[in-house]
Amino acid sequence: MNIDEFARELGFDHVAMIGVDDVVTSPELALSCNPRSCRKYGSCWTCPPGVGTYNGILPDITSRNAGVLVQTVREGVDHYGDWDLIEEALSLHNARLDRLAGAMRAELADVIEFSTGGCDLCSPCSYPDAPCIKPGLRRESLSAHGVAVGATCERAGLDYSFETGCVRFVGMVLYSS
Repeated sequence: MNIDEFARELGFDHVAMIGVDDVVTSPELALSCNPRSCRKYGSCWTCPPGVGTYNGILPDITSRNAGVLVQTVREGVDHYGDWDLIEEALSLHNARLDRLAGAMRAELADVIEFSTGGCDLCSPCSYPDAPCIKPGLRRESLSAHGVAVGATCERAGLDYSFETGCVRFVGMVLYSS
């Protein structure tokens, strides 16, 4: 499979093939996942505290060596009022990301998927009462893993500016080649 081509066919606006060395992480960024700043905190296995510590989950990234960074761009959106449009764009982005990761899992080893926010595959999530029921399919949180999305996009040659009237959702799928 040509990953770049397939991602574009799925409708992603921007696609970049990356090496794991292009992924910028910071333990300070992982701390932004806290009950004061995120509604997903404590609600699923891919968000703190269920996901574990930064040092404990960093191998989710560093144990792989290649990946793809994708973006869905939605223009004509008011960041402070168009919540339905923003949620719609995020749902579309994650559906595309799930299809991409699924196709990659069929052909590649050690595939792991990352997106904005925590996983929402199961409703409700089994957290904290039982183990994740879809551990090989779940969508990991970029933030919980301390990924500096802007710096990672910059290394990959993708724009990650915050423009008035435009939202950008970023996803990443890593694998071992």
